[in-house]
Amino acid sequence: MAASSASHANETARRYASALFELAQDKGELETVATDLKSVIAMAADSKDLSLLLESPAFAREDKAKALVAVAAKAGLSKIVSNFLATMATNSRADEILSAASYFDELYARHRGVKRAIARTAEKMTAAQRKKLEAVLAKAVGSDVELETEVDSGLIGGIQLRVGSTLIDASVASKLDRMNIAMKGA
Repeated sequence: MAASSASHANETARRYASALFELAQDKGELETVATDLKSVIAMAADSKDLSLLLESPAFAREDKAKALVAVAAKAGLSKIVSNFLATMATNSRADEILSAASYFDELYARHRGVKRAIARTAEKMTAAQRKKLEAVLAKAVGSDVELETEVDSGLIGGIQLRVGSTLIDASVASKLDRMNIAMKGA
């Protein structure tokens, strides 16, 4: 039952994001909406209060809608995003706003012909390293690449790279794990 509910929530977020994408495209506001939704994701990550507002069923949906419109106004978000947040809250879908925003971002990247990649390293990458990796990835996948970086000190060194559903793990921690498994089998 939980899996069914999770896939339903995912599908609902996708439907809302797709509808918003079409509306933003029709109005010529794709870039603005994409930027605003990234801001919403960042604000939720930085604010426990906003996260609680989105996730908690304790708040009435009308109160959530009013609060989200106020947050959007204070943050200077576009009217289309403000209305989107209010609509999702009014329809008891505030807990799916971040999923919808993430899916909108995927749609926008696909629309622009951009591939997404995530590089996880033990230490923060320099700007030069990032630029070089983006160039190598763009050549490998045959399109522009937007690279997101994450730091995970547990990797010890090396890199984990995910492009779409492909994971390339060249981390020291992974190599040590493989050596450990090989030695146990010997």
